[in-house]
Amino acid sequence: MPITDIAVVCVIISAFAIFAAVLAWGDYQTRDIAQASRERAARDANVVRLKQNAASANAARIVPEKTKASAA
Repeated sequence: MPITDIAVVCVIISAFAIFAAVLAWGDYQTRDIAQASRERAARDANVVRLKQNAASANAARIVPEKTKASAA
């Protein structure tokens, strides 16, 4: 294998290795952000469920009234 081919292959492999290192570094830097986001979502989950249930209950009450009005 000629020296130039070896150099090209080494450059390509180095580019992939640098890309993998950058991705690993970014993942390491954002782990705390993701953990805090999951904790915040778990803490606020009850509030979100109550709002969703209230909206669903209101929607359920509105739909029969509309059908009664349209039938009359």
